[in-house]
Amino acid sequence: MFALGIRYLNGWAMATHPTDRTRAEWPPHPDRVFMALAAAHFETDGDKNERAALEWLERLAPPELAASKAEKRRVIPVYVPVNDTKISRPANDSASKLKKRLSKLNAVDSLKGAKNAGLAVLPEFRSRQQVTFPMVIPHDPYVYLIWPQATCSENHRAALTSLCEKVTSIGDPSSLVQVWIESEPPESTWVPGHDSLRSTLSLRVFGRGGESGRLARLESHHRLEQQLGRRQRIPCDSIRYRSVEPLNAGSDKLPHSSFDSALLILRRVAGPRLGLESTLQLTEALRNTVMTQCSIQPPSEWISGHTADGAPSQRPHLAFIPLPDVKHMYAKGHLLGAALVVPRDIPAEEQQHMGGVLFDDEGLPRELEIRMGRIGVWKMQLDEGEDSRLALQPETWTKSPGGAKRWATVTPIVFDQHPKKPGEAEETLAAACERIGLPRPKDVILTSVSMFIGTPHARRFPLMPRKTGGHRQHTHAILTFDQPIVGPVLLGAGRFRGYGLCRPL
Repeated sequence: MFALGIRYLNGWAMATHPTDRTRAEWPPHPDRVFMALAAAHFETDGDKNERAALEWLERLAPPELAASKAEKRRVIPVYVPVNDTKISRPANDSASKLKKRLSKLNAVDSLKGAKNAGLAVLPEFRSRQQVTFPMVIPHDPYVYLIWPQATCSENHRAALTSLCEKVTSIGDPSSLVQVWIESEPPESTWVPGHDSLRSTLSLRVFGRGGESGRLARLESHHRLEQQLGRRQRIPCDSIRYRSVEPLNAGSDKLPHSSFDSALLILRRVAGPRLGLESTLQLTEALRNTVMTQCSIQPPSEWISGHTADGAPSQRPHLAFIPLPDVKHMYAKGHLLGAALVVPRDIPAEEQQHMGGVLFDDEGLPRELEIRMGRIGVWKMQLDEGEDSRLALQPETWTKSPGGAKRWATVTPIVFDQHPKKPGEAEETLAAACERIGLPRPKDVILTSVSMFIGTPHARRFPLMPRKTGGHRQHTHAILTFDQPIVGPVLLGAGRFRGYGLCRPL
């Protein structure tokens, strides 16, 4: 095993996300750490041993990461004087042409113009340029890059130790760090995993395992900048990482639903503001977008919900749920986005079929255009954990890993068949829990209103149509279990279209 340890000395990290100037980068991308090591090598005229160690490092497979969650500071634009201001002069004018032009001006205007040009060089008179300083405050200032299978020779270890001591910052120069070689790193929290939809975080890496040349490319890029006289974007490779859920005593023994607790959160980027009553229109349009953009046509049964002959699938399949702003005292119930919910038993190789819908060729989140007819068009994008709103956090809907005993509906549960006898409705909802792999609840309470502020009355939700004609009835409910369960909890006949969505109470 080989690992690098990083400690953020200020308790915060400042680095701009490569695709968005208003976002902070967290956790630090492996390629950013490598560039910090390379910069320390070049700036101190490092010897050949350091270079050999960096060339060995760049040939390793992408590392695993151990990094805590972080709080993101609100980004406020700041206007600062530009540094390269000078007295302006037309670039194509020779000295004689400039003298001739000045002679045509009267002496007062010439002196006034010269005075203004001179004052423009002073900081208080320079033009201002907008800059941002995106910052995160990690819960733990220690970060580790871990190569579980790597073996470092003594020569490389000595050279990298010397190189780590020269690194003063990662990202912004004010983001001071201490870097060292760690012999006993903690358990990884992020691991490479491009073959699974759980891999929702794109990180820039400096090697793909066996490939070399990152150091040489940085040198050639620097020479190009020197020739052009301006900074250029440094191209690099990106791969997707998946989060490793922390171990929790007894959490693996808690009942889980048949749906995976790793929700794929899609946040609204643009489009009209919609209420929770628009759930069916949103989920149907989102399903159509996913179906048409799948890499395999026709889509697999777990995506479409239908078998090859067009019959309804009897297996759990992909569900689409709304993500409304509810529960707090100012909640209005408007939709902040949606989520894709994958069944737990889908192999990683099958999940790749839908990877092209959410990610582009570089592994970065793709912007989806969701057309909802007269309602309007939404643009949505996979959230990489940047949005701090509770509705866009998977734990809000799954209560993972600790679970919860009491759950209540955010969207009403649709009955498989209309209850006719007293107690039949409660029995139907209890059976709906068992249908998705949960234990039978000990108590079911039917109610026409939700327990969460901002959620509309049940009758304000459009009824789901039956394929044979007519409509299905629905209701809000409160469910209590004997032991904590882990969601997501999606119940009833409309569970694949956003109805029957429950939240821990």
